[in-house]
Amino acid sequence: MKGLNLLSLCAVYGASTWAHEQCNPGPLGEECADEAKVSLLQLGRQAAARGRDAGHSHSNATEGATDALNEWAILSITHYRVKEEHTSDWFSRADVYARVKVHPSGKGYASKMIVNKNKGNVDLHLYVPRSATSATIDLYDQDDVFSDYLMGSVNLPLLSNPNGCAQYQVGNTGCDYTLSIHRADGTRDIGTVSASVISGKGMQTRARELNYRGVLVLFEDITRTKDTMASFSIKSVDIEQELSYARAGSVIPESFHGIFWMDQRGVHLPLPSDPGYKHVCNVSATEILVSYGAAGWNPETLCVEGLRQYGGPPIGGQWTWFMQEGGESRSWAKGEEWNAKYDFCFRDKTFQEVDVYVGVSVNHIMGETLGNALGSWTKDTYITVPRVINNVKMNKKPWGWDRETTIAPEAFRSVIKVTFMEQFGTTLGNAAESLMAVFSGYLQEDMMRNGIACNYPVFQIIDGHGRRTEHFQAYLDWATNGRADINTGNGSQLVGRQVG
Repeated sequence: MKGLNLLSLCAVYGASTWAHEQCNPGPLGEECADEAKVSLLQLGRQAAARGRDAGHSHSNATEGATDALNEWAILSITHYRVKEEHTSDWFSRADVYARVKVHPSGKGYASKMIVNKNKGNVDLHLYVPRSATSATIDLYDQDDVFSDYLMGSVNLPLLSNPNGCAQYQVGNTGCDYTLSIHRADGTRDIGTVSASVISGKGMQTRARELNYRGVLVLFEDITRTKDTMASFSIKSVDIEQELSYARAGSVIPESFHGIFWMDQRGVHLPLPSDPGYKHVCNVSATEILVSYGAAGWNPETLCVEGLRQYGGPPIGGQWTWFMQEGGESRSWAKGEEWNAKYDFCFRDKTFQEVDVYVGVSVNHIMGETLGNALGSWTKDTYITVPRVINNVKMNKKPWGWDRETTIAPEAFRSVIKVTFMEQFGTTLGNAAESLMAVFSGYLQEDMMRNGIACNYPVFQIIDGHGRRTEHFQAYLDWATNGRADINTGNGSQLVGRQVG
């Protein structure tokens, strides 16, 4: 039962969409886990103790952002060339992808695959901390039958290495490299790969340039168990300086440019331009803003990919929360257990309707239940929470978006557990209940017991040029209202960022 029989698992859940490839024998291990018994109750455990040690809340976001510019860099792996005689293909060119392992953290990252080309651009970009000493870059030739073939590797010194990019260089123009790739025995040059490292303001500019062309800069490793996130306080009035947002001219669709207010309580209604629109929902979360400046764009699937509610890159941010008693957010903290990936997928090229898919990381499940090393053996794989359980969509309106959310009631979800037990026995039968236990930890109790059918307005408050829209003042009034039950931030709110 290689790969935990994930196709069967996914089929029972009804998750027909995979964001990435299914589990195959991977380059960091000959096999996926055999006959592993996975408890989904441990899904999404984001090393809570590490998060508490790092400090959940940082009171000065401006200082934190400045520190991040100096303490982090973007490592880019781009163009490669491999000599034909060093691939594993007899009758075609190589199907190339790159794997990067950062030292000493051991975090791993994987690029997209370039099919049937001995030269190309893997376009892999990731955040690395100043404490990183080096990165091992492996080039693989993907194989549909056998284990993927490691063509060669190279080691690149990073910021804390005396041989790495000098401080004055990395903080300005950065350092560019053309590296020779060698076979495992280190004796044969099989080709080259280009890399670069940049920090400071240059890193911020590069992140924006990559988002402009729809490229996601990775901030979580492939297991999604080794990263530490913390919540940072930002001023509600300064969001265009604090958050990452898609800008005018970006390949990301124009209707997702800027920063958006999720008016889950309908405080900005009724609208003079649409008096018939009604807010329908008896529950709401403590979220406030969402933006797409740290996401990627897939032109084939029409999906804006890779948003996180809980996590985010070390600079900027993409999802914010009301500050509650003690300067923290209980809802944000529960994201340690949930922390799913969200893909916003347009139904067609009219860009009028969006389906929001919630992706659960298989690597995270394996890493937390079976060990980080085992989680690293699989390719970066997600299953999608079935839409019969959690159905989220958005409909374009002249004034913004109408967000619709439907969550199935507890009675319906119990059918899934029974189905699992009948098909797989008690161990995997409890998996459905475990997944819902995690989901319940994120949502309010009455949501999970009774189910919900909600819709609320989403307003653009900063446009793609960084200008405030006609809805900004209504947002600001609400965000600074100081309601003791949901908002004690006194003009501030929280955003999740990577700190380690």
